[in-house]
Order: sequence, then C-alpha cells, then structure tokens
Amino acid sequence: MTSPQEEGPVTANRWAVRARTTPSASDVPPADDVLDEELTRIERRIDDVITQGRAEFTEGSDSYDRATVAILRLAALFESDDRFGELLRVVTPEERRGIITTRNIAAHSGCGAMNTEIFWRTVTERLPEVIARIRATDRN
Repeated sequence: MTSPQEEGPVTANRWAVRARTTPSASDVPPADDVLDEELTRIERRIDDVITQGRAEFTEGSDSYDRATVAILRLAALFESDDRFGELLRVVTPEERRGIITTRNIAAHSGCGAMNTEIFWRTVTERLPEVIARIRATDRN
C-alpha cells in the first residue's frame, strides 16, 4: 500500500471536496433531447427483457434486473416537473402512481416483494405503450 505522499498530487486530491459547478444555459441540452435519449435507453432494456422471454424473467436474472432498471429510470423522469413535466403530460396520474409505486417496491422493499407476473406484464405491455404515447406527443 502506498502513502499519500507516494501517490502524487493527482491521486492524493482525488477525494477532496470540490464546489459543484453549475452549467451555463448554453451547456444544457434541450429537455426533449434528454428525454428522447432516456426513453431510448429504457426501450433497449425493455426490448432485452422481451427478447429473453417470460421463462427467463425470474428474481435475480439479467432480464429481471434490466426490467428493474427500466422502471427506476422511467420513474426518475417524474421526480421533477421542472424539466420534463410538460413533456410527460400524456401520462395519467394513475399511471404515474403505478410507475412510482413499482419503483418504490423495487428500490425499497426488494424485488422479492414484487409479484413477478404483474411486474412482467407492466414492463412488457404497459411501459412500451406509455413510452409510445410520450414519443407521439407534439412537443412544439
């Protein structure tokens, strides 16, 4: 093991507390671009889950983990109305509650508390429909 003196200045300061930088308005991509990219990432995970099939969709499987990340990322879009609120207006309050509730179960109760059949249907049937509706929304 090396001492901080042996590591040199770059490594020794790696964990130093630094002020958070705030990007300028010109550095921040438009919200609809960010949303499109995030929806594409979520769709790829859902496609992988569907491709692997229902038989592979069990607690602890790659497919189940991808579904969990998809729901976590989709729910995160609803956390701040400041950025995506207007872009997500086509998602009903009931759907939002369902997405957030599923996320909460996955994140806080553990996936073992999840009904696998309901989770499968949510990820493979409901989420693609919700995402398609978001994409179809006129954003101008």
